[in-house]
Amino acid sequence: MTKSSKSVNKNIFSNPTAAYNLLLGSAGVLIVLGLIMVLSASGIRSYFTSGSSFSIAGRQFLWFCIGIIPMWLAFKIPSKAWKRLIPAMLIVVFGLELAVFLPGIGIEINGNRNWINLGLFTIQPSEIAKFAITIWAAQVLAQLEKGAINQQRAVYSLIIGFGLISAPILAGGDLGTTLILAAILMAMLFLIGIKFRHLLGIGLIGAGLLFAVLLTKQSRLARLSSFLDPFSESNYHGPGWQPAHSIMALASGGIFGVGLGGSRQKWGNLGPEAHTDFIFAVIGEELGLFGTVLVLLAFLAFIWAGVNIAIKTKDPFSRYAAAGIVAWISVQATINIASVIGMFPVVGVPLPFISYGGSALISSMLALGFLTGVARREPGAKAILDKRPPLFIFNRGSK
Repeated sequence: MTKSSKSVNKNIFSNPTAAYNLLLGSAGVLIVLGLIMVLSASGIRSYFTSGSSFSIAGRQFLWFCIGIIPMWLAFKIPSKAWKRLIPAMLIVVFGLELAVFLPGIGIEINGNRNWINLGLFTIQPSEIAKFAITIWAAQVLAQLEKGAINQQRAVYSLIIGFGLISAPILAGGDLGTTLILAAILMAMLFLIGIKFRHLLGIGLIGAGLLFAVLLTKQSRLARLSSFLDPFSESNYHGPGWQPAHSIMALASGGIFGVGLGGSRQKWGNLGPEAHTDFIFAVIGEELGLFGTVLVLLAFLAFIWAGVNIAIKTKDPFSRYAAAGIVAWISVQATINIASVIGMFPVVGVPLPFISYGGSALISSMLALGFLTGVARREPGAKAILDKRPPLFIFNRGSK
């Protein structure tokens, strides 16, 4: 590498607006790719259920348009206002989580009772809970840093808070979201700086509880064991069917894939989840290694930008919230992709920004809005971005 190219790279990543631009760029790539791939992966199912190949993708695009509003609000709201909103957010989220168990309101899908029927559409409170609990945990850690509470109280508060939010989700059968919340909790406890043996003990207790939940349902145990060998005779025509065909889809994609819309495995072999939990497999089959690497690079760029924001921001609340969001998005993406390639059991976790689902998309866009707001308010970035013409809504930050 020449001195000039090293200088250019240094200037790019040391630029105060680098994290801001990279967040918007990487998330934009993921969202646009997601809309395209939801259309491709859902066209067949959509046609047979509604008579139109565009109905599912159309709903996803509508959710994206709706999600711009909360994303913009999350971008504009300063940290002081977030701290005032947190109690109301938690109460609303917890109330919605309990509402899924009310007859006529909550509905069950694929054995999980985690949705609320609002007539024209359904919402999944557990997805919004990820954002709400992350923001609340950041406030707890900020209080600890300022000396308002001690470490013991912070640890107990985090465990109790995450436990209360996770309990209705786990009771509804959503093991995947519970794992994501557990990962966010462990990340926050790590940031507190508690001793490794204590962190390990909490992790082992949590793992024990999750394993106990697995024992309560035969289908969960079958999923857990099938990922080890989905092609075995006992698994292939049972719980290993989707993981096996997911691997087939990735294997048949080659370098550049079979072409957009040309996936064979989405014709029922990936089940009704081709456009949700297994959309990464469709990307691998239709766009090949090129498409999957593009997704991985976009997530890596998003994570780098998020970590960069968490390191640079002076506000403790914003720092811990950014770190929590990075933990959430990175762990969720890792679990989804690991499930698709056969390295982790299928637990029904969507791929952030890409998989079909309005609640999941809006929750991710909320996180994006919050992160870009923090990045935009950094003095160096603000000084540069204030000079730009206000062509886009994200060029004007809150004061």
